[in-house]
Amino acid sequence: MNLRTQRLSRSESQAQTRDRLAQAARQEFARRGVAAASIDRISESAGYSRGAFYSNFADKHELLLELQAQHQAAEIDAWQALLDAEGSLAEVLPALRDRFDAFARNADDFLFSTELQLEALRNPEVAERYRAFSAEIASRTRQLAQAFIARAGGCRVSADVLGVLLQSLAHQLITEARLGLGAGAASAGERMAAILTELLGTTPDAA
Repeated sequence: MNLRTQRLSRSESQAQTRDRLAQAARQEFARRGVAAASIDRISESAGYSRGAFYSNFADKHELLLELQAQHQAAEIDAWQALLDAEGSLAEVLPALRDRFDAFARNADDFLFSTELQLEALRNPEVAERYRAFSAEIASRTRQLAQAFIARAGGCRVSADVLGVLLQSLAHQLITEARLGLGAGAASAGERMAAILTELLGTTPDAA
């Protein structure tokens, strides 16, 4: 048996480095907030030098943008998978509701997203990168909106408008849920499902 450790390729090694730095950064951001997060602490926690960090990321905001892009893309993919499942849209909505409630409970990523937006408003260099990130998420959300409309057999608003609404509503409903605002005891997912039901003209499932 060959007991030698298999050497990673250059691309595999870089991917591993980026992944470890990203995981360390997520912990650092959660513990201290984005503004107070230290690249030195991120690098040390991941087991690398400061130089290794800068070999992979321009700064902590670029790393945060990558984390947010992965997180939001994964969430959109999850919603798309639910929309691709069998059953009527009304039957699928309860699963979407539960998925959104789980998304809303992820405090760290929601706070990271909010802090990133604020930094983009303050910092022109971050703003330029944030625009590219936002354009990609907006495009994917529009595709999700098209899937909703197709599944519902039509909608009173266009895919462009519904895409914007999905993004805006998500942020607003999560904020209200976390602050104890909004419609009584209804969860963020329940409110999102109710709004989608009204917009798409579907009948809510009793589940």
